[in-house]
Amino acid sequence: MSSSALKFLLAAGLLVAQLLPVRALAEPAPFADIHVHFNWDQKEVISAADVVQKLRRANIAFAVVAATPSELALELKRAGGDLVVPIFSPYTHYLGRNDWFRNQTTLVRAREGLASGAYRGIGEVHFMRGFRPRTDNRIFAGLLELAREFDVPMLIHVDAGTADTFIGICGANPDLRLLFAHAGGNLYPSHVREVIETCDNVLIEFSARDPWRFGGLTGNDGLLLPAWRELVLDYPDRFVTGTDPVWKVTRTQTWDQADDGWDHFEKLLDYHRGWLSGLPPAVEQKIRLDNARRWFAP
Repeated sequence: MSSSALKFLLAAGLLVAQLLPVRALAEPAPFADIHVHFNWDQKEVISAADVVQKLRRANIAFAVVAATPSELALELKRAGGDLVVPIFSPYTHYLGRNDWFRNQTTLVRAREGLASGAYRGIGEVHFMRGFRPRTDNRIFAGLLELAREFDVPMLIHVDAGTADTFIGICGANPDLRLLFAHAGGNLYPSHVREVIETCDNVLIEFSARDPWRFGGLTGNDGLLLPAWRELVLDYPDRFVTGTDPVWKVTRTQTWDQADDGWDHFEKLLDYHRGWLSGLPPAVEQKIRLDNARRWFAP
């Protein structure tokens, strides 16, 4: 080998060696995405394999998946293995959100799915202000009993102007592990503090708390607003977050269009990584990964 060729190889090797640490530093830290969906109208525009590829590229440690119909979460699990943690959705057909609370087969299928070990939790269960069902619904009560029997977490979405409805649920079920989806929608930090201080069996999750949907979490700098930051620092073991990539992300679609929420997954994830980066490292790691691992790690 000529001396010039040897010099070239040495220089190239030195350059690679210099670049490797930079690339290593550039890789995002593992992130537990506590709230994603793979619904029938998402499957129309993205495959399970493509969803898994997105998760892997983003260095998602694991993703908690609720689907409509619920079996689609298992399809994503087959594509992603331990990357995917399926939870049982009571919405067992594509219009299931409208009738799950009237259908006894909801409980039959939930029991079968949990007993098989296919599902690692229950949810997302929605209670929308002014709409059915009420929280004393017998099917919901049965789901709570199944969560107790199989010792799995339950993800609950309550849209209300106060924390009273969720506190009623968690206060009556202190032995269950409950997740308060989206930090309670439009509730203020003072409301969420009340949930935390009343019910020690609840994790607060920040999915859908972004400028394009609920908002109210971060300022123009992308960091937590002072009251949210104070709450998170007061209770660093009680928070998790996720992307919830569903069609209302940009509010550009109508109800009859396929759900392109996964097109916005990276933007949503970057948003959450952004405000997390402004927290003390130990707190950031708890919310980004460790707290979710306590309840959901494969």
